[in-house]
Amino acid sequence: MKVSVVVPTIRESSIQNFLAAWQVELAQTHIIVVEDNPEPTFGLAHSLAVTHYSWQDIERDLGQDSWIIPRRTDCIRSYGYYKAYLHQPDLIITLDDDCYPDSAHPDFVQRHWERIQAGGLSEAWCSTGEGTLPRGVPYFNRRRHWPCVLNHGLWTQIPDFDAPTQLLHSRHPTPYIPIDQTIPVGQYFPMCGMNVAFVPHIVPAFYFWLMGRDYEYDRFGDIWAGICLKKICDHLGYAINSGGPYIAHQRASNVWDNLRKEAAALRMNEELWAVVDRMTLHGATFQDCYREVAHQLTIPGDYWTRLKHAMLHWADLF
Repeated sequence: MKVSVVVPTIRESSIQNFLAAWQVELAQTHIIVVEDNPEPTFGLAHSLAVTHYSWQDIERDLGQDSWIIPRRTDCIRSYGYYKAYLHQPDLIITLDDDCYPDSAHPDFVQRHWERIQAGGLSEAWCSTGEGTLPRGVPYFNRRRHWPCVLNHGLWTQIPDFDAPTQLLHSRHPTPYIPIDQTIPVGQYFPMCGMNVAFVPHIVPAFYFWLMGRDYEYDRFGDIWAGICLKKICDHLGYAINSGGPYIAHQRASNVWDNLRKEAAALRMNEELWAVVDRMTLHGATFQDCYREVAHQLTIPGDYWTRLKHAMLHWADLF
C-alpha cells in the first residue's frame, strides 16, 4: 500500500519532534512536509522518506495560479495534497506537526485504511412512531451502505475548540467524548484538518480555502472544505466516517490570538453551510461537482469572488 502523509509546518523543532515521534508508525510512508516560508529554512535529514517543500516550490509548480495556495496558515497543506495526488498513492493522510501517535491506539495507518475500506452505513428508514414498528418497515434491510472516501480521525488530550468554547471550557471544563460514526446523509460535521485520511480521487474537491494573513477569514479553511466535500459526497453516493484512529494532540494554540483570527469566520460559519446545502448538483465526478459548488457560491464581496476563482483554478489543476 502506497501512503502519502502531508504535514504543514513553520518550526524546525516541531517538525523534527514530529518525525522522531512517528518514526515507527509512518516508516512505510512518503511524508510531504510543506514549510510555510519563502524557502526552506532548515534541513530534514531523516531515516523516514521525506520530501520538503516551501513557497518557492509552489510558485515554480503553479506559476500564475500559485496565489490559490494561501500563506501563513495551515491551509498551505493543500499544496501537499496536490503533490501527493501526482504520485497516486492508495491513501493520503494529513496531520498537524503537534499531533503524535497515541500509544492506546496503535496501527495508525492501517486503522485509517480499514475504516475507509469498511465503507459507511447510515439509516435509510425511520419509523413513524416509537415502540413497535408499523407495517412497511423492512425487517432486516434498513441501512444504506456507501463506499467511504474520507476518514476523519479524532484526538486525545487537547480537543479542537474554537476560541469562545476554549475560554468557556477553561472555567467550566466538560468532557469531549469522541464518537465512531458514519456522518449521516444530509448532515454536516466540523472537519478538523489535523488527522484526516482520504483517497486521492477526492482531491479535486478537497481544497482548504483562502485563509490567514491576506484574507478576512482564518482558522476555518478545513471546516469549510468539509462542508463542500460532504455536500458532494451526499450527491455522488459516498460516505465519510469519523472517529478513530486517534492521535495525541499536544499543543493548544493561543486563545486570544484565535479569538481575533476567528471573529469574522465564526459569524459566517452560521450561514455558509446553509448556502452550500441549498445548492443543486448534477456532476458525476468530484471535479465537476466542485466546479458547480464554486459557480453557485454567490455570496457578495471581494473575498468570495476571489475564492470562487481559486476553487475553479484548483479544480483545473487535475
